[in-house]
Amino acid sequence: MKIRLVALIFSVVFASLVFNSEAKAEWEDYKPSSAIFKEIVYLEERGLLLYGADIYDALFELPAERRDAISMIAFSLNLDKTSRNTVFSDIPKESSESGLIQSAFEKGIVTGYKDGTFRPNDPVTRGQFAAFIDRAYGKYLPNNSNIEFKDVPKTLSSHDAIKKLAGAGIATGYKDGTFKPNGTLTKEDLATFMYRTVKYLEGKKVKVGNELNNNQNSIYNDSDIKRGMSYDSVYKIVKNNVTKSTPNASIITNRARYNLSGTTQYLFDKNNGLDYYRHEFNWSKEKNIPDTISGLHKMYEEKVIEEFGVPYLANKNNNSKFLSYYSAWDKGVYYVTLETIKYADGKVTVEMVFFDSKKGK
Repeated sequence: MKIRLVALIFSVVFASLVFNSEAKAEWEDYKPSSAIFKEIVYLEERGLLLYGADIYDALFELPAERRDAISMIAFSLNLDKTSRNTVFSDIPKESSESGLIQSAFEKGIVTGYKDGTFRPNDPVTRGQFAAFIDRAYGKYLPNNSNIEFKDVPKTLSSHDAIKKLAGAGIATGYKDGTFKPNGTLTKEDLATFMYRTVKYLEGKKVKVGNELNNNQNSIYNDSDIKRGMSYDSVYKIVKNNVTKSTPNASIITNRARYNLSGTTQYLFDKNNGLDYYRHEFNWSKEKNIPDTISGLHKMYEEKVIEEFGVPYLANKNNNSKFLSYYSAWDKGVYYVTLETIKYADGKVTVEMVFFDSKKGK
């Protein structure tokens, strides 16, 4: 029972985390808050959101932050996401976006402020976003636009960028002939502009986000990744599929194990050994896999049996919030648990945890 309780605690804790993925869940029964929810999902499917489409949708009226905008653009360009030191005094290495923001700086997409800060939580303005997109994709934007706005003088630093975005149909002005370059974008506004940017680029045959990443991903065998492996060892195997990482703590990839669509998160213990991984994927997009949770669990269980033998414990839990199947292996000095979960919203996760029984973990 102790093992089962710990496994359930892991399930509850990690179910609350937000992961970037190729497709988070089935949305047929979801009631969106934003009028552009389909566009938000479109961005998520290309790996451009810092958090899931459902969370982004719930926050659509809030101001978009500078880190939101730069992260979207960095993801679209497949920039290096590895956490590291940055040139900005307010972006420490430990920040989850440090790699994205530093890469954007190195590419000249963002320069920051004179005091050496980036101000990641400040609202992003319409003029700033236009400048970011121009620096990232200016060579694909039209240079011959004759569109002018009465509040965008030629002396404004973002003047040319705004004209390019207007010429491409990415950003439009207001009925009174203004653009309002200092106006704050909401998260919905930012998603709208980024969606139009992606569609415009795709029309130019420019690959972005996961479409770009998929051409650079490597094929690796999941059986190469074992309990207790170090962060560096796991990273070397999955490095071409990494979407976010924190050294010696966490790695997130843009594929689920066994080549299913979605994501896998690998977590490492205080001794830098792999002790947990979690797969999340869109069940509806998979072919030739079981169409029941019990069947799906059995498919995963068979893979684990190849490595650890027959489980000594198996349970089923069915309630209004989720349906799960659970198996456990007693390896003497440690335990292995496997749980396949379908939530009420249709999301499917598979969680595998290693416990050191001597420590009562």
